[in-house]
Amino acid sequence: MAKRLIEPNTTLYPVPVVLITAGIAIPNVMTCNRIASCSAEPPRLAISVRPIRHSHLLITMTREFVVNIPSPAQDILTDYIGVVTGNKEDKIATAGLKLAHASFVQTPLLADCPVNIECVVEQQIELDSHTMFIGLVKAVHAEERLLNDNGEVDFARAQGIAYDSAVVRERPTYNFSVDELRTAVALVK
Repeated sequence: MAKRLIEPNTTLYPVPVVLITAGIAIPNVMTCNRIASCSAEPPRLAISVRPIRHSHLLITMTREFVVNIPSPAQDILTDYIGVVTGNKEDKIATAGLKLAHASFVQTPLLADCPVNIECVVEQQIELDSHTMFIGLVKAVHAEERLLNDNGEVDFARAQGIAYDSAVVRERPTYNFSVDELRTAVALVK
């Protein structure tokens, strides 16, 4: 089959979409699709965040973050969190999200998400557009219904949890206004 050469981009299949909580006294949440497993023993995750983002400052200050994997029903919530800045709005309050204490880090978990992964930053790598934070996984919290017989998260049981396939984009592909997203999030609550 013929192929066409296209401009360099971040095409990756599938692309996980997660919600990152950061900060302790006044936590923030951000949508992130630049995430990868980067080590198995011990487990580590890498997330990349633009320096202008509010969460970047919080992660840099606290040296920790929590990866919260949303359910498919939280897609509008994920879009809202991705287009509103924590510098101007308390997204956690607006969305009515419930926070829970973590086991090893001070940053809270999103109780509304079925899987939460606590990470402590081991390395910070400055890239051209983003900073990559490599986090050592300290704990994983998962709803019982998602665990297989080995006690591992089985994403097949989650029926499409948090995965989509596309070019990794800076903005949602839908043209929602922020007010439309706020209204949609309020209706989902």
